[in-house]
Amino acid sequence: MKLSRTLMTSSAIALVTAVPAMADLTAEQVIADQLRQMELYGLTAKVSDQSRSGDTIVVEELSAAGVLPEGSFSVTMGGASFTEMDDGTVEVTYPATIPVAFSGVGPDGEEVSMNLELTQSNLKMLVSGIPEEIRYDVTGDSIALSEINFDGLEDADEVDLDMNVQATGIVGTMSWIGGGTVRNYTSDFRVAGMTMDIAGSDGEDGAFNFAFDVSDMAANYGGSAAPQELMASFADAIAAGNVTKGTASHGAMTYTVSGDGPDGTFEIAAAVASGDFDFDMGRTGMAYGTVSKDMTLSVGGDFMPLPPLTFKMAESGVDFAMPVVPSEEPQDFGLALNLGGLEIDPMLWGMIDPTGQISRDPANLVIDLAGTATLSEDIFDPDFAEQMTGAPGELNALNVNQILLQLAGAELTGDGAFNFNNSGPVPMPAGTLNLMLKGGNGLLDTLVNMGLIPEEQAMGARMMMGMFAKPGTGPDTMVSTIELKEDGAVLANGQRIR
Repeated sequence: MKLSRTLMTSSAIALVTAVPAMADLTAEQVIADQLRQMELYGLTAKVSDQSRSGDTIVVEELSAAGVLPEGSFSVTMGGASFTEMDDGTVEVTYPATIPVAFSGVGPDGEEVSMNLELTQSNLKMLVSGIPEEIRYDVTGDSIALSEINFDGLEDADEVDLDMNVQATGIVGTMSWIGGGTVRNYTSDFRVAGMTMDIAGSDGEDGAFNFAFDVSDMAANYGGSAAPQELMASFADAIAAGNVTKGTASHGAMTYTVSGDGPDGTFEIAAAVASGDFDFDMGRTGMAYGTVSKDMTLSVGGDFMPLPPLTFKMAESGVDFAMPVVPSEEPQDFGLALNLGGLEIDPMLWGMIDPTGQISRDPANLVIDLAGTATLSEDIFDPDFAEQMTGAPGELNALNVNQILLQLAGAELTGDGAFNFNNSGPVPMPAGTLNLMLKGGNGLLDTLVNMGLIPEEQAMGARMMMGMFAKPGTGPDTMVSTIELKEDGAVLANGQRIR
């Protein structure tokens, strides 16, 4: 019996202390939080014509404005209804048509405006939690850009532009944690599909069409946000407490660009089976990477004296990292490029090599570089270009992790490492680059036999290879070790060439 009383008492205390976490949100708190989110990024935000009726607040208009170094802008959009639900959440619903207006003033005082209409179906947002730990759950069947008009842009009246953009199957969440200056956030969004169609004509030089379609888009990211200036550089934003990291992906994607101009028609069509993207922004720098798989590109039109040509690639990827916050200490950077499984249209091969003497295996290219650099200036500061008087930092070291080129039956590989002396007017490298070429002479022989390269040019190429390389252990293999010395000397396989 005593144990039961103890459990009941503990449960009652737990329920009482849990009440703040389950407290009801008010519509006013949700509106204030949304304005606060925009103000974090240097915007001035407000709502207009706010009125309450029972448990619902209706906002007729939301606006945000900002000041730029050479002008200003403002954005207004149609409002929403904020309804306080019985379970303590707030449901936000939107009108079927949402007008959006943009206006701006340029550096010379010229005024520009743009008006567009968004239409939506079953778009709503359910907000829960407390102001210090608030969560937004978004769902919607579709949202579309149905109309867009420009005013004040030079030659805008001379261009007939029709644009339609639609996203379907929208599901997502976003949570904000913390009531202080710096707020942490997490976000996870999914969009089943998105289409974009743009058609334009200037009435004289011709017309163009752009069509885009992508499915299964997803994004998952998080970080922290703190007040910053609207045009703050990455370094200033990070110093204020803004960091972010996340991933994104998409499924099948296609796009076509076609047109009809003074030189005739043209069409470019591309398709990608899937793609991934990751990004990271913080004190260690900025980094992003992207991979696209199973790509196809077709090019055709009157500008080509050929039928449309098709190129394929199994995979394409880029990884990039660089410092953004100035420091007296060296920071890491990197660049990696991967183009794998490139296939050229058989028709083009047939024109170049009708008898099939050249290997038609897919081509591959890999370049992987990494190193350290000392960044002394904020290169993303809007005023950096005007104030620049010299190099914004020093290159300390460069590692060539991998070089790979496979093309037409030949293969070039390499790696190396260099350090840099920054005491002079330009950085002086010192280090070693190792290279190996397989099948180079065989490819030259084939090109000579086909009549694509004269014998004299091939002999000149072999003489150059003889100066910088020596025979390797395998058949038709050349190797070379290029050394850059601190005194400026350059050696190839131990022989000084400069």
